[in-house]
Amino acid sequence: MNRYWNIAGGLTALALAACSSVPLPNAGLDAAKRDYAQATSDPNTSRYASAELSKAKESLDRADFAWRERKDPSEVDSAATVASQRAQTAINLGAARAADAKVEQAGLERERLRAEVRTRQAQVAQGQAQVAQGQAAAAEAAAIAASERANRLQRELAEIQAKPTPQGLVVMLQDVLFDTGKATLKEGAFSRLDTLSSALRNHPERRILIEGFTDSTGNAQSNVALSRARAESVRDALVKRGVDAGRIDVRGNGEARPVASNDNAAGRQQNRRVEIVFSDERGAFAGGR
Repeated sequence: MNRYWNIAGGLTALALAACSSVPLPNAGLDAAKRDYAQATSDPNTSRYASAELSKAKESLDRADFAWRERKDPSEVDSAATVASQRAQTAINLGAARAADAKVEQAGLERERLRAEVRTRQAQVAQGQAQVAQGQAAAAEAAAIAASERANRLQRELAEIQAKPTPQGLVVMLQDVLFDTGKATLKEGAFSRLDTLSSALRNHPERRILIEGFTDSTGNAQSNVALSRARAESVRDALVKRGVDAGRIDVRGNGEARPVASNDNAAGRQQNRRVEIVFSDERGAFAGGR
């Protein structure tokens, strides 16, 4: 008997866990689904406005994906609004084209049907204008949200002196954070790496490129190897702090792209560095880096 109770308890726990993974209902998405169902049930829409119906389905799929992935509700609402508008446009367009077909066949009612066609065409134009407005509003909202996320990332990295550059947001680790001539990180680098890993966990859409650099002293091949080893040390330290290694690219540049003169000690010290470059929200790096 205990065995049956254990099985029943396990099944109940699994059911509860499954329920807890379902996102909260979204009224806009539900309305969009009803609008799309209405459009697909209209034979005129399927026959005369299949392209618009496909666009409505694409917008509905985007809204549903954003809802299932628990994206920001405003993102779900924007996509759902576009889906509803496109479904209504498909209905109107199907009706307009069906009316056009009737015009070709109906002699006595031609003028009345032409008036109906003009009305429907005006409705289509109005619906298309609403779709365009909805898309523009969604694009503007997305741009604002992206800008806010970028500003938040920059604030999180302010204490380790991250700087915005044409290549993206860049964090620099100087040579003094490594043992001389080696790739071993000193303890002084750990707090900076803690801050960096925390920001990366908070912004999973971002990738980073870790680039190592040296001064011009010594063998060029050895400098490339050392610069890459230092970049890899930084990567390994971030992975230990919970950052997915798949989000990190590593490159050793040796003495390339100096930021100061190699003719004096101060300049050479500036050139011995590791730069961490952040991608944009699509995971792309500026300039094809």
